[in-house]
Amino acid sequence: MDIKIYNLKLRNFKGIKELEINFNGKDTNIYGKNATGKTTIFDAFKWLFFNKDSNDKTDFNIKTLDKNNEPIHFLEHEVEATLIIDGQDVTFRKMLKEKWVKKRGQEKEEYAGSDEKLYWIDEVPVKEKDYKEKINDIIPEDLFKLITDPLFFNEQIEWKERRKILTNVAQVDITDEEMLTSMERFELLKENLQGRTIEDYQKIVNEKIKKLEKEKEKIPGRIDELTRTLITEHNIDYEELEKEKISLNEELQKIEIEMTDIQLKSKENMKKTNELAIAKNELNNLKFKLETEHSNRYSSESIKLNNEKLLLENNLRNKKQEYEERKLKIEQDNRRKEELYKKWDEVNNMKLEFDPNSFICPACKREYETDRKEEIKQKLESNFNVHKKNEQDAINKEGQSINVRIEENTNATNQLQTQIKEIDEKLKTVQAQLVNIENQKTLEETFDVNSVPEYQEKQKQVDNLQEEVNKLISIDITEIQSRRTDILKKIEDVSNQLARKTVEEEVKTRITELEQQEEDISEKMQELEAQEYQIEDFTRTKVKIVEETINSKFELVKFRMFKKQKNEGVTECCDALVNGVPYADVNNAHKILAGLDIINTLSKFYKNTTAPIFIDNRESINNLCQMNTQIISLVVTEDPELRIEVN
Repeated sequence: MDIKIYNLKLRNFKGIKELEINFNGKDTNIYGKNATGKTTIFDAFKWLFFNKDSNDKTDFNIKTLDKNNEPIHFLEHEVEATLIIDGQDVTFRKMLKEKWVKKRGQEKEEYAGSDEKLYWIDEVPVKEKDYKEKINDIIPEDLFKLITDPLFFNEQIEWKERRKILTNVAQVDITDEEMLTSMERFELLKENLQGRTIEDYQKIVNEKIKKLEKEKEKIPGRIDELTRTLITEHNIDYEELEKEKISLNEELQKIEIEMTDIQLKSKENMKKTNELAIAKNELNNLKFKLETEHSNRYSSESIKLNNEKLLLENNLRNKKQEYEERKLKIEQDNRRKEELYKKWDEVNNMKLEFDPNSFICPACKREYETDRKEEIKQKLESNFNVHKKNEQDAINKEGQSINVRIEENTNATNQLQTQIKEIDEKLKTVQAQLVNIENQKTLEETFDVNSVPEYQEKQKQVDNLQEEVNKLISIDITEIQSRRTDILKKIEDVSNQLARKTVEEEVKTRITELEQQEEDISEKMQELEAQEYQIEDFTRTKVKIVEETINSKFELVKFRMFKKQKNEGVTECCDALVNGVPYADVNNAHKILAGLDIINTLSKFYKNTTAPIFIDNRESINNLCQMNTQIISLVVTEDPELRIEVN
């Protein structure tokens, strides 16, 4: 589509009382000093079609002001433009006028404080809705700004949207699967993906690394805590303690035999004593077992639930996306059905009107005989009816096809709603289980073995046996009992010291385990970081292909589609470069030239759509690139009034 300005008229617009410019669809230079109204012409054009000024703002004043900068009342502010659209003239006119009302009991009208807009197309009054629809049918506002304002693409569009537009323009259709298959160095990455997307797999790898980092951060503190429990004040000769314990036990055994001889009536003494020793040993073993089980209680279950949670979240996200896409298709089809209904009414109401010239001989200019005229009428009616029938059949066929699609997408959305609800409920259940595990883990962080019923029962058994053994001692053996008590105390002291050895050995073993665990985590992190590097390498490679494909579409401007980070990774971007210099650092002339290069490419992509380009500060540019569209140059000169040259 080719759009050119043929004529533009301004009346009471931003201080310009009357102005008419006949562009005649040609390139035009508008000269004048600053504040003579050059930019106002561009403002008027944008306001007429999009209710905005040249800076894309809607909150600007178009009214003529008096010397106190107050709007002059009772003026009608109007802009009219005749466009040449693919060779056809279309005239648009828009007027802003104040609303004045006469309140009850007053003679004079008062300004209501609001304004109204009136619209015409080809001199026919139309509603605002129809006016906007007509403009949008010709060219949508977003596309208009893209192909008419050289600074719009680089300065008023967010970089992600610029990147999306460029990707569409370049028609980069290489898929991740094609890259993974065609490049041997990504073979391992392809295996690791296991059907997942690069983005999802990267999230999984990052999450694993974060989790391992958290685990690794805790280990030095645990090692330090365990190390502080070790005895470092002095050296203990555990070998001598073992010998001393043996000696004490031998002495105790002699006393026990002596007591047995004395207490012949208490044959149960030794049996109970052995039972007590066994029970104490079992008590110690149970304590170690319970403490070990507690430390490993929640790990496997938590990992399993977290994996399940990740899978459910991914599935839920995919279902929601599909649901929204289906809804959009249903809305589009319903809109098309409404259009078909209107088209059916138009076709159905078509009436055949005979052209009087059809009944006149082109050679002799005489009217045909009645029979000949009837023959021509029948032929025209037959052709008209066939054409009308064909139009109706085509509408019916397309309507039936749309109904099939709507039914299919409606059924699919209903099914997706059910699936989304089921997945969401499963996800809530898993999340609740994870919270429950964490709460239990927090509550039981300080583990007291004495709170375990099994341990309490065993301790009770030991206490009962001890009480029974104590009762077997006769009052008559006070002296030997005293010696026995003495020996037992010494044995206890030695055993406590030896027990410390066992504890320290267990602590050292645990420290070694933690050190090994830290090493294992480091190895796993290295493996994951290697996978992370592969993902980054893949992304860099793909972006480079995309970048080269995109840049092949432009002559002056090039685009950088990714940046290197300090950690050698990459992050997506969309930065324009002019002769290798970042867009933000070049002068205004090069910014405009870069914008024109972009407009050339976008115009070709959007089905060779062109529209007038307004170039402000044109005096800073020596030569423009070849442009297949109408150029309106706004040039700052010493002319005290506007001077217009049509090339």
